[in-house]
Amino acid sequence: GGATSAVSGAVGGATSAVNSTLTSTVQSLESALPPEFQDVVARAQTDSDTAVALIGLTAAVPIGLVVLGAATRGYAGDENPFVVEEQLKKDRRAFLIDTRSEDARRNDGVPDLRGKARGKGAAVEVATLPADERRVLSNPRLVELELAATKVKALTKGGARVYVLGPDAKDLAKAITKLGGRRAFVVSGGFDAWRSSGLKVGVKYAKSALEGLGEDTSEAASSFTQKVAGSVKTSITTKKPTDAIVPLLGLVAAAAAVYNYKTALEYAGVIGIELTILAKLLSYESPWAFFEDVKETAAGVAGAVGSFEPPSVPEVSVPKVNVPSVAEMAPPPRPAPAPAKEEAKVEEVVEEEEVEEPEPEAAAPAPVEEEAAAPAPAAEKKAGRVYDETYAESKSEMAKAAEEAAQRADKKLEQRDM
Repeated sequence: GGATSAVSGAVGGATSAVNSTLTSTVQSLESALPPEFQDVVARAQTDSDTAVALIGLTAAVPIGLVVLGAATRGYAGDENPFVVEEQLKKDRRAFLIDTRSEDARRNDGVPDLRGKARGKGAAVEVATLPADERRVLSNPRLVELELAATKVKALTKGGARVYVLGPDAKDLAKAITKLGGRRAFVVSGGFDAWRSSGLKVGVKYAKSALEGLGEDTSEAASSFTQKVAGSVKTSITTKKPTDAIVPLLGLVAAAAAVYNYKTALEYAGVIGIELTILAKLLSYESPWAFFEDVKETAAGVAGAVGSFEPPSVPEVSVPKVNVPSVAEMAPPPRPAPAPAKEEAKVEEVVEEEEVEEPEPEAAAPAPVEEEAAAPAPAAEKKAGRVYDETYAESKSEMAKAAEEAAQRADKKLEQRDM
């Protein structure tokens, strides 16, 4: 009995509190509403159902106004630069579109998207159509926006959150929303708000793999340095003298690293690469997300390889050269020597070198006197023998000379033939 009465008392107290709250709320609404709503407010004071309905309607009005504003606005809404950067890092499909001109991007810079936000930004200008084409169109501005929205659709994935900044941000966001398949947001304040918020500013959206690796390594090293510096500072402020050993060892290690700076930089680069790979692997929500990313990367590489066309090589005209044949290049045949002329030459050489045959010296016969006596037979025999010997010697010398002349002639002929 006591418990029931206690519960009943608690329920009655809660009901009284609710009624008093509703009454005060209705009274405040009565003072804010126009006179034609006075009857509704008066009824709400006596009827709790009417009061609840009135309060619900009052709470639904702002929500309805927001929905109505979004529908009439033509795009999803406005976001500040901090939210945009955070969404670019968290949402794998989020993308940033810059509608500023090339001169503005070159002079002022672009949002520097790093880490998980790298590669999620691009410049898409709303290009103005030529004058002759604008004259034949009823609404050329709408066509220009639709062309830019088509480019954005090609750069982004289905269902992506697209953040637009620049002078044409709102109009392009409406065109993207009208095209469908994407949720378009406008970056509040544009690029000036991004830069004034202290967010990083770079020079271009597209970065090479080497530049991305350098950024990740630099950020990993900076984070590591901050952690080490914080731990050293905390250790120094402690009251235990033995805790000074840790920062002392850190200083010694830092000194060794400075002394061997080349080796230290190599190790830092390797550690940075490993931390980058580990952070990339940990960023995936599930193994399926990893495989999907690998699939998209492989598809991009395959598309790039498939669309590659080797450069055309210009044709080079080579002048025609008449090359003589082997038969034409062969030397003419040597004419066969005439035998008669060669023999004549040999005879001439022999005749030139032939030694004249000396005539035997014979004693002139003495005049025979008719009355002189005839020579003796022994004297005549001796004179004949001397003549024969002299003639034989002369003949042998002549034969020897002729033989030598013939040999010399043969040698000259052989040398001439060679």
